[in-house]
Amino acid sequence: MKMMKMLRIVSLASALTATALVVLADEVTDYITAAGKAYSDGNFSEALQSLDTVGQLIRQKKSEAVMKILPTAPSGWTAGEPESEGTGGMMGGIVSAKREYRKDNARIEVQVQSDSPLLQAMIPMFANPMLLTASGAKLELVKGAKYAVTYNKQEKNGDAKAVIDNRYIVTINGSDVTREELVAFAQTVDASALTKLK
Repeated sequence: MKMMKMLRIVSLASALTATALVVLADEVTDYITAAGKAYSDGNFSEALQSLDTVGQLIRQKKSEAVMKILPTAPSGWTAGEPESEGTGGMMGGIVSAKREYRKDNARIEVQVQSDSPLLQAMIPMFANPMLLTASGAKLELVKGAKYAVTYNKQEKNGDAKAVIDNRYIVTINGSDVTREELVAFAQTVDASALTKLK
């Protein structure tokens, strides 16, 4: 009788543990486990496929985290729904989040990218202001971040670009806007929040 009671307790404990593991598990850990099993079984193609999926899922999660940092609409502007994207490819994975803002005919888009191949090309440019000015951009310090601002007064369009923490590219594109509005949007980007994001 005691043995039966003990078996029931063990069975219940096992069931509770299994339930807890199911709750804790998510798609990422499932694919990591699948990749490990495939590797142990010598199925390298399946292991690689599972790991590729892991990378894609992690990029998507990071994109969603970046998306939450995108600024809300300043006074007088309306904001569209933020969009996020985490993609992989031959050039590596890219994490991207963007949001569009409108005021009458004016339009501004704020985009944040991470793990982009463009990052390595842009870092030296921001380290050497002469390279930026040679491209027609003007360097402006906005809340501690260096922005390369390009603006066409006649066309009333331009962009502002910054590299944050050597990990993120912030791009602000504007059409039918003033230069002041373009720079004002740069002030709404929370660079410190991006720096804290791992």
